[in-house]
Amino acid sequence: MKSTFYSVGRALRWSVTLSRKFIFVVPWFTLLAVVSSIFTQFFMLAGFLLPLKVILLLGSESVPGYFPSSFQVFGRDGLVLILSLASVCFYLAHLLTGKIVDFASDRACKTLLGRSKKLAIFENQQEIASKGYARYSQNLATIGFVSLCLLVLAWLYYEVAIVIVAYVMLCVILSCVVSAFSNSFYHKLSSDLGAVSKLLGSCGFLLSFSYIVLDHLLGAPSGILVSVVALLLTRQTFGRLAGFAKDIQGVYEQRAQLRALFFHGHTFSQEPASRSKGIWHLVDPIARDAWVEKVLVDILDTDAFKAEIEWLDIGLPDIICFHVDVTAEDARLQYVMKLFNNNRSAWAKHEATLLSSQSSLPTVPLVKLSLVEGVHCHVFEVTGLKQCGKKETIKLSDSFRMMLMSTKPDPSIISLYERSHPMLWQRIENQSIIHMRYLLDKLANQEDIDCFLFKLNDMKEKLRCLPLAINTTDIKPGMMWKNACGEHFLVNWTKWVVEPIGAKISIPFLSESDFFDSAKDVSSKRLDAKGVEPEQIKFSALISEFETRLQRGRYIEADALISEILLHLNDD
Repeated sequence: MKSTFYSVGRALRWSVTLSRKFIFVVPWFTLLAVVSSIFTQFFMLAGFLLPLKVILLLGSESVPGYFPSSFQVFGRDGLVLILSLASVCFYLAHLLTGKIVDFASDRACKTLLGRSKKLAIFENQQEIASKGYARYSQNLATIGFVSLCLLVLAWLYYEVAIVIVAYVMLCVILSCVVSAFSNSFYHKLSSDLGAVSKLLGSCGFLLSFSYIVLDHLLGAPSGILVSVVALLLTRQTFGRLAGFAKDIQGVYEQRAQLRALFFHGHTFSQEPASRSKGIWHLVDPIARDAWVEKVLVDILDTDAFKAEIEWLDIGLPDIICFHVDVTAEDARLQYVMKLFNNNRSAWAKHEATLLSSQSSLPTVPLVKLSLVEGVHCHVFEVTGLKQCGKKETIKLSDSFRMMLMSTKPDPSIISLYERSHPMLWQRIENQSIIHMRYLLDKLANQEDIDCFLFKLNDMKEKLRCLPLAINTTDIKPGMMWKNACGEHFLVNWTKWVVEPIGAKISIPFLSESDFFDSAKDVSSKRLDAKGVEPEQIKFSALISEFETRLQRGRYIEADALISEILLHLNDD
């Protein structure tokens, strides 16, 4: 409970700090923006209400009795004309005041940035500052607009005003209480406050509407016109309050950027989002021991064991690995447990898809896919295996990739991948190569580039005809394990791809004798790869490396491959 109210208090204190800064530095622009925002909302409401009245008048033979008696002198047709013109005027006034809000926000933002005297801190800082100030002024305008709506309702239909205030207070109190006792509700409120407040606002409107209907059926209601106005004001009030909650959250989430932009003595220092949530509370030794024990109980179906836990470095951000040595009554088992942070859930699903669908992979056995407090956890058994060192991993990475090519991908894996990602022959575009030619100019052989462009479709067709293979783009030290027989296995498959045979093989490896032996081994083990020559695999590797260099802007290095690629194409 205390932490929930503390979070609310921090957000309110930040809003007050921001208000003080804006009011003291740009008081007149702030006042102009807020007042104009209030007027633009009322003009929009009037512009929406008056056409409804015109429709009601058109359906009547005379001016209805629920219109004020002073309107009777205009007659039905005259009143239709007056209200139609007024509707157009209110709409134009709405547009005009909106432009005034934009003008005031832009000038205020420029003044604030000029006063802070800061260098360019991050990308799009002008846009971030403008949106932050616009949200702030919109929040102040919402407070004023809702207050005026409640005052009008208190004058016209005070019971509805009481219902609105009571409902809003009840929602605020219940939200704080429930979020204090329910982590799932607290995270939902934190991550999607806009949707929650919109839902609560819709429920509040339905409650107010129900009260008005019941009052007309059972009580002594006000007139029809008053009820219609009250209903419109109620809808606007709840709509603005829902937007207010979302804007407050948006301004608070950008406090690091806004503080650095608008406050003279503050610099930009923002903790990465991945460090403040997700897996990091599970690293604490007490919490770690608890969830590891729970996962092991699910695997072993017993709690009669002792576990020793050590961190395991596999060199991937936001993925935490632990090596768990388990001693049970009659056995000693070893596991690798991988926790994926919230921003790496796609990697977790990508790895799980491959390992649950593809057989015969040189992988450390996956024994469990689990969720630990909402984050993905993959458990591999490494009993009897030894982790390879850094030098050994680097030396064997290309040989391992060639060994992977001996495994034919399952048709379901190919189908899933092709529906989700472009293939190598689809990623190489003429325009990127033309851009490279413009940049290199005299540094490159323009004739070779022109020839490359001319034959690009032939190259793509050649790649398309090659058998596909599963590959992994990133084999880092710590990921490779081996058994007593010298066979190697991988414990990480988060970045697997499906590419033509030969893709992702490094250029230096293509000239080694091991490459030709591995290429012949692939042809002998896969029926669909029979007849595939080492030169074809080398061509695929060259195109893959060319595409990588092109994507990373290493244009001189990419150009250096063109002549060799053309040579292999012509020799085919």
